[in-house]
Amino acid sequence: MTGGYGNNSYGKASLSYLALHDLLGEQLFTKALHEYMDRWHGKHPIPWDYFNSFNDAAGQNLNWFFQNWFFTNNYIDLAIDQVATAQGSSTITLKNIGGFAVPVDVQVQYTDGTRETLHQTPIIWRANPQQATITIPSAKTIQSVKLDGGIFMDADEANNKWPAK
Repeated sequence: MTGGYGNNSYGKASLSYLALHDLLGEQLFTKALHEYMDRWHGKHPIPWDYFNSFNDAAGQNLNWFFQNWFFTNNYIDLAIDQVATAQGSSTITLKNIGGFAVPVDVQVQYTDGTRETLHQTPIIWRANPQQATITIPSAKTIQSVKLDGGIFMDADEANNKWPAK
């Protein structure tokens, strides 16, 4: 057994559970979890039983999420690629260097001293697992942007900040 397997066999699954909860929201996640427990209580489910139960109960195809978390060697490493302002809105482009579909809080500080936190669920990585764009419909000028993954610890936090130049 390799060190990577031992380090990830429980922790990785636990984080995926939290990311899935964030993705689905409290009500839908609870519904899907209860459906899975009802179907497999006292039996011996395999991972695909978990995946299929959640897909059915949530009424969504979550295979992109399960593939990302359980069948890759991805890791958590997000970065701010670009911040641009045009025509009364700002666009923040995030790169997903490590590849995991994780939630993230985008903390924006404006030049007028106000702050805003934009929570992004893992759904932002569905269409493109390597890059996501967040549009802020505001004419305010951005002073700085910071990514905060909370419990989803980033491998390289040096690229999680963008100061205005």
